[in-house]
Amino acid sequence: MDTERISAVCINFNIQAEEVEIFRSSEKILAEVKSISTYVLKGERVESFYWEACCQYAERLVENGMNVARYVKTSSGSHVYAEDGLVFTLEKELPGYELTYVTEELLSEIGSLLGKQHLISAQFKSPFTTGTSWSMFGGNDTENLGDYDENELSFLEFKNYYQIHPLYATIQTLYIDYRKVLQRAWAQLPQGAIQGDFCYYNMVREESGKLGIYDFNLAGNEVYLNEAIAVAVYHAWHAPYTGDLTEEERFQLFLESYTFERPFTEKEQVLVLILKSVIRAFRYDRVEAGGSLSEEQKRNEFVQETLDILMEAKSENGLEAR
Repeated sequence: MDTERISAVCINFNIQAEEVEIFRSSEKILAEVKSISTYVLKGERVESFYWEACCQYAERLVENGMNVARYVKTSSGSHVYAEDGLVFTLEKELPGYELTYVTEELLSEIGSLLGKQHLISAQFKSPFTTGTSWSMFGGNDTENLGDYDENELSFLEFKNYYQIHPLYATIQTLYIDYRKVLQRAWAQLPQGAIQGDFCYYNMVREESGKLGIYDFNLAGNEVYLNEAIAVAVYHAWHAPYTGDLTEEERFQLFLESYTFERPFTEKEQVLVLILKSVIRAFRYDRVEAGGSLSEEQKRNEFVQETLDILMEAKSENGLEAR
């Protein structure tokens, strides 16, 4: 897609493009459009009603005081425009600079904002009919959002690498037991609409000091506890970090900030350690890194660490996974 066609698409959003910079133009379209303001145009082969729901959800968050992306409406009053099999959205670019690493201050801010997002979402009916890329227990029939279980897939990948290891049987038993505990409680846990990728790389720091949050194209329904733990684990153990806190201290700081805004229910509190262990042990990037190890000692250390992570849910505070 060239600049002329992108400019023509923008007209449907009542925007006259003065400058266009294209970043992607094959299966997915991504371009910066400058007019009176600066905008980001995205185009993908998705269902129009899904992206419309994403935009409406962002709009609800704006109405409730969150500093998130503002999506431009078309002449027909919707937030999406479809052409040649592609669905387009146009969002006003959030001013500020990109975040390239995590600090203690940022951990606390993101945790707090995530808690606020969940509080707001709990006040209205979700516009979504599907889960997110964080979802569990959706099955693995397809790769559609909410229709696959990345945690389970990562465990199966781990199995492929290490099923002949002496510790594998113990790890498998713990994992299956934990998943059973989680699945029994899953439907009773607080859940609703979420942004879908609430991570530092989808945020900017504005001149005012506030964080701006963008990229709602993966939004959907989610168990709030699942997203809270998953985002905390990512930022504590996997995101680039500068500071003196250990990974565990970063995790606790994140959750303290989150629960200051939205305290966990009793049912959620019981599941925190189990969910943390399952997500930590079988994050896809951790498993991929462990699968690429060639030295026997390092492979043994990785498997032992996996078992240690799972055992934390049994040892901390005397909690047993039953």
